[in-house]
Amino acid sequence: MKLNRKFSKKETVLILILTFALLGFIYYFFTYDYLESQLRSYDTADLDSQITLEQKRAAMISQMKQDIANGTVAYSGEVATYNNLSNEMTELNNIFSGTSVYNFDFAEPEATDNTVRRNINITFTSNSYAEAEKIISSLYSCRYRCLISDLDIAAGSDSGVLQSGPVSVSMKVTFFETLQGATDTSGIIVDSSSDESQTDDTTSSSAASY
Repeated sequence: MKLNRKFSKKETVLILILTFALLGFIYYFFTYDYLESQLRSYDTADLDSQITLEQKRAAMISQMKQDIANGTVAYSGEVATYNNLSNEMTELNNIFSGTSVYNFDFAEPEATDNTVRRNINITFTSNSYAEAEKIISSLYSCRYRCLISDLDIAAGSDSGVLQSGPVSVSMKVTFFETLQGATDTSGIIVDSSSDESQTDDTTSSSAASY
């Protein structure tokens, strides 16, 4: 059966309305609604919170570093005669005894003229930021003169919150000793530039005497 009837204006308008309604329905459910759900899934609240936490963390570390920098203007503590390692170890163990985990990585002592520097890379985990700050403060004001540098503090839990929960700390500590009165200088790496300077001075003095 062959249909060859021409639609009336009213029927044409109705078909167009139904067509646009169908297209609108398809667009809403398959495009607009999908895009809205994707945007909702990319909620920036968590990202903003993380940025805020990182900013607070950076500010707290910066403040602690500034406090240490201000404190190092005037050194405190005793400059012991080389070799004072056993006493320094006792001091360190007393300071870090309350921490969860700590590790000391000692470098060979280095001497420039009569000054000996003993560098130690220290990592430790404490139960809170306040406890870590107390430990670092105790280390700076310990019996033997030392310098703290390369300080880094990070949240020790998945929450990323530095103000509460455990924190992990890494830093370099330099203990200072002196060769004056030392009876044994074994194990020391001597700064070659110091030797060259002394040799040049001796040569100049000898040349001047002739």
